[in-house]
Amino acid sequence: MKRTGFQVFGGGRTIAQWPASWKIIALTVIWYVVVQTIFGHSVQGDARAGAMVGVFVTHGQIFRLLTAIFVHLSLMHLLVNMVSLWTLTAVESLLGANAFVVIYLVSGLFGNVLSLAMGAGFTVSAGASGAIFGLFGAMLGLAFLRILPTVVRNQLLMILAINVVLDITHPDIDWLAHLGGMVAGILLTLVYVNVNRSVRLWRTASITMVCLTAISLIACLVTPLSAI
Repeated sequence: MKRTGFQVFGGGRTIAQWPASWKIIALTVIWYVVVQTIFGHSVQGDARAGAMVGVFVTHGQIFRLLTAIFVHLSLMHLLVNMVSLWTLTAVESLLGANAFVVIYLVSGLFGNVLSLAMGAGFTVSAGASGAIFGLFGAMLGLAFLRILPTVVRNQLLMILAINVVLDITHPDIDWLAHLGGMVAGILLTLVYVNVNRSVRLWRTASITMVCLTAISLIACLVTPLSAI
């Protein structure tokens, strides 16, 4: 008898058949459990694992703009973000896996770029919240385009208001990454719905972002902190 693939939970699906959202969650958890544990759950360890450190980025470690999406500063930080990501998997159902991946990664990237532009300096920051806010922005965009019911729009606005209050009252939250991610998510969703839904275009964009992310994660593993 031949084995056609490594089967896992989820109706006998192979890993290759998992939704993009599951793959992102799995990669993020593995990065925290394996890579961050090896480097150590500390400020230096987080930086070594790919967290955002502005001065490192400006000295050539551009890969951190993407790797920081997969680094988390505590188990609770990871849990909250992965649960939030899981609640937004509807974006993949509505727009497809390729658009989902592009929105997630580009939003996280744009959020980190905005945070860096406003002077991240020596601050160590990390997390998937910018990318997750991109998915939130996508849902908000779909709601305002009337693709989702008005009740969903009102619920999203209430959640947004709560998050704005949390961002203002908690100085340790990188609200610029949240803002950048949400704006990117809204804009990309508008492009998808109103400008171009070409499968080839979004597949190419998705593959490009996945390749850039893979290269960035590998670069992170082989680049020492002292290389600035």
